[in-house]
Amino acid sequence: MRQLQLGSVWVLVLASLAQPAIAQSERYPTATELQQLAQELRRKIPDLQASGFYSDRRTFEEWQERSAYAEAWADFDPAIAPFLGEWTAIEESLYIYPATARGGVCVLDVYLDESKFYTGQVRDGKLYTDQNQVFFLDDNFLGNASVSENQPSLYEYAYPLPLPNPSEELGQYYSETVTAFEASGCLVGLPQ
Repeated sequence: MRQLQLGSVWVLVLASLAQPAIAQSERYPTATELQQLAQELRRKIPDLQASGFYSDRRTFEEWQERSAYAEAWADFDPAIAPFLGEWTAIEESLYIYPATARGGVCVLDVYLDESKFYTGQVRDGKLYTDQNQVFFLDDNFLGNASVSENQPSLYEYAYPLPLPNPSEELGQYYSETVTAFEASGCLVGLPQ
């Protein structure tokens, strides 16, 4: 019986470590916390790649389409371009679209049967959201830094895919979130 209890404790611990970004962070991480989390992501990348959960499963065409989209936006708003795309994690996708304001983005965060819409602003190479989260890049990985119970934490996404049209591909499942996205004037296509 003790072994069974210990096993269920480990399941709870592992589940708590793989929490998605749906919850709002208490505050933005400090500069020191961000630096520590960036170093943590850098150390974890080889293990993440070896895990099988974070393998690059993109086709060449998907890689090419997302790269062309980011390059087109780089000419118009270079700060946001590297963040644009559908970033995936174990059971979550983060869709980062351009916003109408320069340096701004719109985020659709989809986790199993839940979704959330929020906005963000890129400053000094990091994406600060209105949920007190900070996203930062390390090659093909996107780190999500947040704070819960005054403890900074990291959640990883990888290998950005091309962005779908949200109303066509996500609207039937996450209608309220897509409605909020559309009402905020978020952009889907190439810059005009």
